[in-house]
Parts: sequence; C-alpha cells; structure tokens
Amino acid sequence: MVNVKDNLLYRLRRKGVRVNTKERTFFISYGEDFNTIVQISRLRYEYHFNVQFEII
Repeated sequence: MVNVKDNLLYRLRRKGVRVNTKERTFFISYGEDFNTIVQISRLRYEYHFNVQFEII
C-alpha cells in the first residue's frame, strides 16, 4: 500500500518543486508563495518539513 507522504511528494515533484526527503526540505524559488500549494502545507504540518528559498 502506498504511503500518504509518498503520494504528496510525488504530486509536489510533478509541480516542479525540488524536495530533499533526507533533510525534509523543499526548495522553492524566491518570491513564490508556498502556502498556496496544498501538498507543502500538509507535509509541513504533518511531517515537519521545512521550506528553503532559492535565488535563481
């Protein structure tokens, strides 16, 4: 059976967000509103992931 966390990460990666699961970190371009992406909100709340902004 597929894990809920894996499903959320799969959907998030399809949207173009880089994720480092070992460090539990999302890499998002600077200025993007990460609260509008539902998967990021759920992973931050339920699995204690962090957001790291990147300057591109």
